[in-house]
Amino acid sequence: MNTDETHTEAPAYQPEPATPEPHYHQDQHIISSLVDLDNGFQFLLDKVKLDMQATKDVVAFLKKRAIMEEEYARQMGKLAQSMSDTFKSYPRSSTFGSAWVSFLKVHEMIGDQHQKFSTDIGEVADDLQLLLKDTEKARKQAKDAGGKQEKLLIDSEAALEKYKQKYDLLSEEWERAVLQKTNDPYHVPKKGLFKTNKSQYQLNRHEEEAHNKATQADKQYRAQIQLVNQARHDYFSAHLPDLLQNLKTIGDECCVALQYQMARYAYIYERALVADGEVLDNDTGVGLRSLAEKVDKDQDLMEFVKSCNGQRSQVRVIQRGDVPYKEYVMSTAAHQILNPNPVFGVELNTLMKRDKEEVPTVVQKCIQTVEKRGLQSQGIYRESGSTTCIQKLKAEFNKNCKNVNLDTNDNAADINNVTGLLKLWFRELPSPLFPNAAYDHFIAAAKIDDERMRILGLHTVINDLPDAHYATLKYLMCHLYKVREQEQQNKMSSNNLATIFGMTLIGDSGDAGSRLADTHLHVRVVQTVLDHYPLIFEQEN
Repeated sequence: MNTDETHTEAPAYQPEPATPEPHYHQDQHIISSLVDLDNGFQFLLDKVKLDMQATKDVVAFLKKRAIMEEEYARQMGKLAQSMSDTFKSYPRSSTFGSAWVSFLKVHEMIGDQHQKFSTDIGEVADDLQLLLKDTEKARKQAKDAGGKQEKLLIDSEAALEKYKQKYDLLSEEWERAVLQKTNDPYHVPKKGLFKTNKSQYQLNRHEEEAHNKATQADKQYRAQIQLVNQARHDYFSAHLPDLLQNLKTIGDECCVALQYQMARYAYIYERALVADGEVLDNDTGVGLRSLAEKVDKDQDLMEFVKSCNGQRSQVRVIQRGDVPYKEYVMSTAAHQILNPNPVFGVELNTLMKRDKEEVPTVVQKCIQTVEKRGLQSQGIYRESGSTTCIQKLKAEFNKNCKNVNLDTNDNAADINNVTGLLKLWFRELPSPLFPNAAYDHFIAAAKIDDERMRILGLHTVINDLPDAHYATLKYLMCHLYKVREQEQQNKMSSNNLATIFGMTLIGDSGDAGSRLADTHLHVRVVQTVLDHYPLIFEQEN
């Protein structure tokens, strides 16, 4: 034997952590999915916690592995089996879960280990313990930052609720002041101990002060709504994505470091068990190094996000979208005081005498606007408008009908708001356009099967209508006749229009059950009048 022969020891393994190639679009997709997911931040916190639990599992395994090294042959099978049974951090179908289960199975085939292996394993476990400590600290900081942002949003919403309550209270006080100023019999204090002795000047001044307070509260309420909406926008568009990106980076670093330490452990295991090299890493892909390389943190994260979708969390969900403005709605009595000449809910005969117009101005303006820019609008009168815009238009007409310009009014930009307003006006008539007194005559005419006789019967009943009802009906039917002529563009036949206006325009006999049963006759009346408009109404040259 040559005693001069030198033996060189293999260099220690110093691999660099595997730095994954940047997946910017995939990261953006993951962050976007978590932003859209209710409680996405909490779910990602849970995901990082699972990463930490996975690290704890590996650390526990390595420490036990080092202690048991001397008794390796006897204990290895038992350890691998026990760790497989207690593995709960990841689903077994995930890349990590699948790799880890196979990882443990490899250990059941190992028969021996030496003391240096035990020391090396201890070093890996210590490094992972430091990683676990750093990850836990970073996760706590990220959680505190997220809680701080959420608290700011919750605090602003709480302040909004206070401003809303103040606004409602002061608006109600203003309403009482308005009613008291006009000596409304339903709101003047009763005689006796608490009888008011205020002069009219004091009442006027009190109403003005209440109005100013309500106006100031309204401004504060609107301003706070803007702050809350801006805070929500900032939270979901900036703060939350940044928080999620930071938290994902923490989880990624933990996953990458864990994967690296597992690969390091695989290498020192190979060096210690050269004889078992084929078992440790072979062409079948079930060796320790191969298994560690199969871990795909991004795939596991995507699967985790999919599993979170639809789950309900106990953590409070931050509401999405803008907070709507909720306008205070005054009572009818207050509106009548503030608006002495309303046009909604007023008898046609009363409007004619008061305004000296055969056809109410509100009807003329609505119909003229529709004929100007809505005759070819698909689904005209069938499509619904914005309830809020319609109510605002109603208030403007009730306040000063003649000054309303539907061509420049923002609330009338959508033609469906104008048609909705017109239908609302007809619905609120105390006596329908087809009066209750003539209900039986209209129904009798509708029951006539002979079309010529039915037209003659309706012509006779319509000619006997009061002037205001006759003029308004003629004006409306002339307009709907024009709408029907554009059926090819607007898809509104005479039957469609009659179905929409039947229940609105025709009164009843006082029997609700009979009215419901006569619905098809209402439609028939309106459709007959509409189809034969030139015959039923006297045409002026």
